[in-house]
Amino acid sequence: MFQTLDLTTLLLCSMLSSTAFGLVFAGLWRARRADRYLLHWSASSLLYAVVLISFQLLRVEAVPADSPLFSLLYGLFGLTNVLVVSGLRALSGRRPFAGWMLAPILTSASGHALPVIALSFFPAMPASVLPAGETAGLAIAMAMTGCVVLFGPGGRSWTGQRITALALLGYLPGYAIAFAGEIGFSPSVNLVALIPMLSDQLLLGVLNLGLLAIPAERAQARLREAARRDPLTGTWNRAGLDAAAHGLLVRGGAVVAIDIDHFKLINDRRGHAAGDDALVTLARLAVGLAERFGGEIARVGGDEFIAMLPHASGEQARAFADQLQIVLHAQASRLGWTISIGIATIAAGETSLEASLRRADESLYRAKALGRNRVAA
Repeated sequence: MFQTLDLTTLLLCSMLSSTAFGLVFAGLWRARRADRYLLHWSASSLLYAVVLISFQLLRVEAVPADSPLFSLLYGLFGLTNVLVVSGLRALSGRRPFAGWMLAPILTSASGHALPVIALSFFPAMPASVLPAGETAGLAIAMAMTGCVVLFGPGGRSWTGQRITALALLGYLPGYAIAFAGEIGFSPSVNLVALIPMLSDQLLLGVLNLGLLAIPAERAQARLREAARRDPLTGTWNRAGLDAAAHGLLVRGGAVVAIDIDHFKLINDRRGHAAGDDALVTLARLAVGLAERFGGEIARVGGDEFIAMLPHASGEQARAFADQLQIVLHAQASRLGWTISIGIATIAAGETSLEASLRRADESLYRAKALGRNRVAA
């Protein structure tokens, strides 16, 4: 089977495949100029094709194996992987390049340069030290970038990102076989030479398809997030609250219902813009305060908000409510409105938020019945 394969054919296939992906990324960037990460990935694929062509040309021209041109090409090979990472960083809103990115580039180049230097000082060393060094340099650089892609950047690891990382790391067994062959552990030199390029036929496509999947995943995640957020205040809506309920149902945790007093009159007398401003102001203050208590805010009705404080005691929930009232009282002359607050706790054995939300609403109604602008628990 392997006798029917040759390195030149495999190299040509990799070059054509990489060029095709590079043109796809470039075409996508032309349609979405703001998505500059596509330029990084396009440059990575096209540069990889150029590196493959250059290696073949140097071999055809019988350029000596110790030529510094090979060190340059190996360094450029490392750069192709770095551009994958820089694109991911750009996609995550971070600076594309960082100082550590020189490491994979220099490691790839050093895999050729260091053995050449060693052979010049110690000519009695076996000639296999050069291809073994090249293989080791590529493998170490690939492992660096593969691990960075797997565990970052950008915090969240997307499925497409993990696929890309596993494709990068998937080259390592082929490099290991090639390295073993170079130092004399493989019975088949032809097989050793073919294995890395055979890996390329599978992994190159997987790598680039993984990259293509990441923006789509992010877009879907943004749509899901938007569907769970109130577009006016940015807080959770009822769908978002339900989706997060499993992490908020903590026995003894607090549920705080917040309502703007006489909200209809604000809209009727001062206009809907004033009503919207009141909602946004209350949401901003409540979110900032809830974060200190490890909680979340949701808008569940026209002017009603729910503060979920899963790790707050009853006293802490009361402190949250009192602090929110104090902040609003300090701005009462400017705002021209007040709030009422009801507090409840999550009982043992409750499997949904319904019962605790109902109790918080009952406390809220008591606060309103007692004259509004107060807290009831």
